[in-house]
Amino acid sequence: MPFRSSFFDDPLLRLTPPSELNDPFDSKPTQTGIEKKLKFLFEDQDEADNSGIDPQDIRATYEDSLKKGLDQFGIVSLTEDPYNLLMWSHYANEHRGLVISISCNSSTFDLHDKFTEKCGISKITPMKVSYSNRRPGHEMPDSTIYEYFEHNFHSHFAMTKGNDWIYEKEYRYLLRLTEADAAIVDINSTDWASSQGNDIRATHLHNNTYKVEASCDERRDILPWVIAFSQGKREISNVKLFKRLTPNSITGIYFGSRVSEEDIVKARKRIEENPLFGHPPSFYRSIESQDRFEIDFERLR
Repeated sequence: MPFRSSFFDDPLLRLTPPSELNDPFDSKPTQTGIEKKLKFLFEDQDEADNSGIDPQDIRATYEDSLKKGLDQFGIVSLTEDPYNLLMWSHYANEHRGLVISISCNSSTFDLHDKFTEKCGISKITPMKVSYSNRRPGHEMPDSTIYEYFEHNFHSHFAMTKGNDWIYEKEYRYLLRLTEADAAIVDINSTDWASSQGNDIRATHLHNNTYKVEASCDERRDILPWVIAFSQGKREISNVKLFKRLTPNSITGIYFGSRVSEEDIVKARKRIEENPLFGHPPSFYRSIESQDRFEIDFERLR
């Protein structure tokens, strides 16, 4: 990730909806896959029945839900390879950023939406991404088509990417956007931040950008509704949702080779003094090899 000083104050990871990913094919169901699913559920329902409900209307509504089902989820992307030079260049500001190592289990995030664990699409432990030169459609596992829900269907599209991305060696959490602990928004109304009452806290960051969160853990469930309502009224825009890592879930922090010694010292101090991190993680610095195009890490004392 880039070197964001705000992360040392509050360890938030973005819940990125599919429509905002950097790959336009990512998590987007193909029409071929959708048609297979429709055929399984509707092949014997072409004629109108005596209920007065047109099966074609039901079919169209269901097709739309297949296309948009993943819009309710956010992706947290991880990699298994902290040594990959392309990853450092693409996602860590050309080695000026950092990599965080986290304990990947069901306690990495504090889940507060009761439906998350019951939802068959959610991935509350990271799942490995598969890579292919063909988009899911013609060759989809039977389990993604011949089920009366869409759990495997949506999961398959969310966890399959093109071969060009194989270098990322990606794992993903897939969480409902209602799990967000905080949002970064631009406010379009000058009095919006001060009019939210006692349940919502809005902290000014810069210009018209604010960090918005519930005032206490017990009120976190209302945050998505406040955000959606305010977006609908066009009071806020450029909304980004985030999930907070739990204390002790960060096990290591790896600074890029171009991060200055001064910035490393400041970051370590803020982390070690911040109770949101729990026990301080181990710290490492990237070292450029003198003989090969590769990096290694030295532990900082």
